[in-house]
Amino acid sequence: MNKFFYWMLRMLQVLSLIAAYGIQMFSTKRMGMMRHLIYTNQKWEMQYPIQTIRNISIGILLVFSVIILYGLIRKHNYTANKKALYMVLMEVITTAIFISFTLFYSSESCLSYYFISIALGIISLIQSIKSIVYFKGNN
Repeated sequence: MNKFFYWMLRMLQVLSLIAAYGIQMFSTKRMGMMRHLIYTNQKWEMQYPIQTIRNISIGILLVFSVIILYGLIRKHNYTANKKALYMVLMEVITTAIFISFTLFYSSESCLSYYFISIALGIISLIQSIKSIVYFKGNN
């Protein structure tokens, strides 16, 4: 059951990455997709507090990263457990990619900014959940 859980989450991460790439690719090649993204960006910017949501999501993922790093350093022998080290490394990398993309880009510079941010946030959150579940199971 545990391997099936990890496999399903990994597939969800891959599908999120493929969706983000597809949206970005079609937003630069298809005028209809470009118009839809411009409309969606304007609609979301009027309806939702985007800056607040962005800052809260960055804060939550940073807290998860700190908890996972604490779990690796304090609770587990991080030099002997290669799988735990790999999971934490992937979690830190995905969180860093999400934070850097979210902070350095905007909807003006990248039309699919909100969709890519959501996809990267989902990928990072899933990796955090996988790491937390792994550490909880190996106590």
